Amino acid sequence: MNGRRRAVSLAAAIGLSCFAGIAISNLYTSSSHEPNNNNQAPTLRSYRRALSNIDHTILNYNHEHGRMEPVNAATITDAVFKDPKHLYGDCEIPKARFATHQVATLYQPAFPGSGSRMTYELVEALTGMTISNDHNYAIDPNVHNHVVSVKTHYPNRNGISLEAFDDHFHGALLVIRNPIKAIPSFFNFWYERINHLENHSVRAPTEEWIAFRDANLGEQLKSWRKHMDYWLKKYENDRSKLLVLPYERLTDNARGPGTALKLALFLDSVEGVNAAKPEEVACLWHRSVKYMDEGETVEGHAVRSGSSTTPYTQ
Repeated sequence: MNGRRRAVSLAAAIGLSCFAGIAISNLYTSSSHEPNNNNQAPTLRSYRRALSNIDHTILNYNHEHGRMEPVNAATITDAVFKDPKHLYGDCEIPKARFATHQVATLYQPAFPGSGSRMTYELVEALTGMTISNDHNYAIDPNVHNHVVSVKTHYPNRNGISLEAFDDHFHGALLVIRNPIKAIPSFFNFWYERINHLENHSVRAPTEEWIAFRDANLGEQLKSWRKHMDYWLKKYENDRSKLLVLPYERLTDNARGPGTALKLALFLDSVEGVNAAKPEEVACLWHRSVKYMDEGETVEGHAVRSGSSTTPYTQ
């Protein structure tokens, strides 16, 4: 039985990896600020080509020329990353407040385990405006059109539908993450919750993950795909209202600041929202994202303890 289980897990992992690459490529390349009129599905090759354009660059603000310019990440030493002020400057994250004026709110969907809380922190840092969640938004009319975005896992069972309020929303920030990483991350959250532990404090033991994987992986993959399909379809007629934020880009030292700048520009285009200035984005990104990234440690912030091993083949 164990041998068969390992074989099934291996097949699932291979299929998962292939599916994730193709699905995420379709999402990223079709999420343009212009409608897609050619009706042709993007290819994995086009996704990789798009990646290569900024694969080894970060963006820094050039005060002399008043614009963002690329810097070759290969020239950045480990010492620079250990001293973030040297690269990103110093900044204070503004206290997030409810807007006193009308705001064209955004949906902020993410499959569980895909960096929803991290993105929450970044959006608040870039705008100085409060974010709500789907459960609060559904029951509290005082927050309607007074928050920058609404965090939701819908249509996953951990979220609820807000379709009755669609006319309140300008568009969506869709956060995506490779399910090979997203599903174990969600399991860590679930493990903390059922054991009454602080959020983002520990990783589940490997044997607990294996038991969860063997019992739930198939359903989790179906749920991940359903989540993506729902949000893509919702904005299929106007891709300008959908911004896709790949977790892997947002947390990457080289590509993160540029991805955050893209997010800031999208936020700034929303009625009632004034996003941070371009020269402030890289610092705000580092302060709000890197300590939330499980793979990084920034002085003064905690990350999950415990083994990071989440095997798919044993």
